[in-house]
Amino acid sequence: MVKKDKVRVALIGTGSWAAVIANAVQRSGKLELATCYSRTPEKCAAFSRKYGCDREQSFQDVLKRTDIEGVLLTTPNAVHAEHAIAAAQQGKHVYVEKPIANTISDGRKMVEACREAGVALLVGHDMRRLAGFRKMKELIDRGAIGKPVMAESNFSARLGFELTPDKWRWYGDESGCPAGALMTMGIHHADTLNHFFGPVERVFSFFSKLYIPADVEDVEMTTFRFASGVLGHLGSSYATPRANFIRAYGTDGHLICALSLPNLPFDEYLKVWSVVDKYTCLQHFDKGKDEPETIPLPIGDPILEEVDEFADCIRTGKRPETDGEAALAALALVRAAMESARTNVPVDLKSL
Repeated sequence: MVKKDKVRVALIGTGSWAAVIANAVQRSGKLELATCYSRTPEKCAAFSRKYGCDREQSFQDVLKRTDIEGVLLTTPNAVHAEHAIAAAQQGKHVYVEKPIANTISDGRKMVEACREAGVALLVGHDMRRLAGFRKMKELIDRGAIGKPVMAESNFSARLGFELTPDKWRWYGDESGCPAGALMTMGIHHADTLNHFFGPVERVFSFFSKLYIPADVEDVEMTTFRFASGVLGHLGSSYATPRANFIRAYGTDGHLICALSLPNLPFDEYLKVWSVVDKYTCLQHFDKGKDEPETIPLPIGDPILEEVDEFADCIRTGKRPETDGEAALAALALVRAAMESARTNVPVDLKSL
């Protein structure tokens, strides 16, 4: 018998993005935030008070609760696999923030564990859900730019200057956040471009460490070829003001979708994601027109869409849009870029 009540979930990790997810759960009519856990008791207690949920003393205590059907993981990349696999083995459905993991190996283990347990695995690649990128995909598929030729993209912010040694993204090894801005931000566009144009087959990349004190590169530029022959470019930096756009070129025109988000402190900036479509502009440059057409966009709620879909997957058994396989494809592009930057040669994704 299918349950009709709200899906009770636990949120693991209480950092900045956890508040974005918790706020979306509160807007949802499909989920209920029942409890939370963080390695820092003081932060966990404050989060529990703010959101009116229980708090646990350990992750194992979360998994022991029979009323919890799913976990929302907003933990450091390096522990995604540990938490997701343990949750799956206890029959809990898994929502995990991108990237699925730091390594392809860990990501595959997560996919397999959730498959064997028969639980959903949804990865938080929310960027493709923005109204502008949704519409961009629709227009490309409809032939609005003719046959696709190439794509350019960038996702950057000055977050590198805010990193300190007590933050896990300070570290560029597998225990932290290898590839820095590319793993943190650029991977969103890796997912969206895969969604637009299909799988990437070959990658070449340069990484540089120029200005930030953290032990990680602060600028990456990656060029790649899709299996279709379409070419792509993805830039990502920890050391520049915010940039977030994708431009798709075709034989009959091109499209550019760009976000112009307000210049706010990071905690305030996170609050705009429930209305991010207000800051999104999509333009169509047609071969027969002198001026671009600005495409009107609805105002959606991509984070709410994600958590609601997670609930639907739990209740109906449907496959998530941003599932483990899609997340592995995005991660593979990043890992190939890392290997290319290290060796200074192109990398085939089949070799990973």
